Amino acid sequence: MLQIAFLLAGAAFVRKAAPFLLLAGVIWGGLGLSIFIDGLQGERHFPLHVFGWLLFTDSMVSLALGSAATGTQRGVFYFKGGLFLLIALLILSGRHGGNLVLAVVFGMAYFITGLFVIASAVVVRFRHWRHSLLSGLLQIAFALFLFLPYPTEHDGTVSQFIGMVLITGGIRSVFLSARMWRIKQGRSVFDILAPQDLLGHSREDIPAAIEAPLSGGTLIVHVWTPEGSAENETLPRPVISRYIAAVDANGVVSTGHAALELPPSLYISLYPAADIDRSPSEFFNTLKAVESNTVPGKFQPDYPTEAREWCESDRKITFNTFNEASLLSFCQRYRQSETYNLTWRNCSSSVAYALEAALDGVLQERCSWGGFLRLFLTPELWIASQLRKRATTMAWTPGLVLDYTRALHAIVQPSGVSLLSFLKQR
Repeated sequence: MLQIAFLLAGAAFVRKAAPFLLLAGVIWGGLGLSIFIDGLQGERHFPLHVFGWLLFTDSMVSLALGSAATGTQRGVFYFKGGLFLLIALLILSGRHGGNLVLAVVFGMAYFITGLFVIASAVVVRFRHWRHSLLSGLLQIAFALFLFLPYPTEHDGTVSQFIGMVLITGGIRSVFLSARMWRIKQGRSVFDILAPQDLLGHSREDIPAAIEAPLSGGTLIVHVWTPEGSAENETLPRPVISRYIAAVDANGVVSTGHAALELPPSLYISLYPAADIDRSPSEFFNTLKAVESNTVPGKFQPDYPTEAREWCESDRKITFNTFNEASLLSFCQRYRQSETYNLTWRNCSSSVAYALEAALDGVLQERCSWGGFLRLFLTPELWIASQLRKRATTMAWTPGLVLDYTRALHAIVQPSGVSLLSFLKQR
């Protein structure tokens, strides 16, 4: 979350705030450690019922805002409100059975996440995959710890869970804030956060970026979903077809496509120069992020040409506020190489990183300390961070790009649904 918040806030704010956020990360992690120790002792000091009432209040606000929201934002508010309401009621019940249910819920969350991280590391073998493998093993170990009744018969489960979340969040905040503290004058946040090998040269060789976001044009993210771009009717596999690939009755795999357009002169749409074998028997081999799977690629000239030769994109998300100078700088550097890799340099990753470059510092005028706090508490920011985390540990796909773009769009160009607007409607 902090990474995307820094990106949207821009280098000017980050340079001023990084030392204080570094200190806040240390305090945050220390608070988490004390809460975790308190949970090991059976919640002697942590005000669990106060925390339960705060969750209950937040759930009521989220459910109320959900009734006023539309589209994807309504689902976000309802999901968050329902989940927080369930946890709050279990906490406020004060019963041992409630603590047991929470231990199972929190433990399953860590267990499933750990399995996903391990599977991603083993299958994809991306850069630093061993670190992710260790992270997944640690998450599974903590899940098993939550399942076990030792040492407090699950009475300290909530404190242990909260403490661990704060500890890991504090550690990540410290490392990220330390990196942001080293931003030089003229450097952008995107230059620091982008993968080291994304542009093919070291960060020191990257020219200074222009931070001021420019408006007036229209930035369009085009997405061809796997199901929408398949030539034949696909088999009903909702989650797999949505985020990975759709398969028709003949066994042909359709992975979809993504592109980014800034009319009339800029278009990013990366393809392999020659078709990749997408048969089920070879698909997992091409999914590995190894150099042998890197092939020559080609950039499509423009959207009308691509749509005429293939089909129209079935999803379009439009931005009216973006950093055009940063986007153009990224594209100029990125297009110097025309290599393609199904996992780490594909059509979707090209669009995702181009969009991040376009949104670098786009909220800098809104990001005072109060504005940054409001940004950090935005539900869509949490969703965007989770999507980005999954994509960078597995692979960017058109489905992930679509949801990631929608989440960022809701942050940058909000629909105006807030508690104040909800009360005015009533």
